[in-house]
Amino acid sequence: MHRILLAAACSLWSIVAASAQPLKADPTPQDYVERNGGGATIVPAGQLVLDGHRVSCGHLATVLDPNLDDYAKSYPHIVILNMPYVAKVPTAVKLWIYNHECGHIFGGPDETKADCYAVRRGRAEGWLDNAGLDQVCSFISVARPDAAHLSGVDRCALMRACWRQVPPRPAATAK
Repeated sequence: MHRILLAAACSLWSIVAASAQPLKADPTPQDYVERNGGGATIVPAGQLVLDGHRVSCGHLATVLDPNLDDYAKSYPHIVILNMPYVAKVPTAVKLWIYNHECGHIFGGPDETKADCYAVRRGRAEGWLDNAGLDQVCSFISVARPDAAHLSGVDRCALMRACWRQVPPRPAATAK
């Protein structure tokens, strides 16, 4: 455990030391854009639309960063998306990615909690059905476990359990 913490501290220090302007641990969207530049833009809270679905993470803005080295990331007050990556996945996966990062903001660093947050929210809001959950599971199925994440297969099993805990959204009735 001490080796892991030491390695993480050394990695963080090398990132900070290499930068002339280190990024605060809890940056604002403006801090992030100023630090990362390169085409990063801020989308005001509630204004981001993914494949026709308006998404929001409370009152927080979203940063679109085409240079992010992953699909998405979050800080305590920002969801960050790499849209060139996100654009390539199915709608359910896009929405799950966004809501997974939002889950970190509301639930902390626990990956399982963030996964469940996204799945429960998707089912409750009606954008995640069985087929969409299959797409999410397919997307993460190749993920290997690491210090923060279970394997993709194990994450999928836990997300399916979370999904079953939320009743499906009632279908709209015709008038």
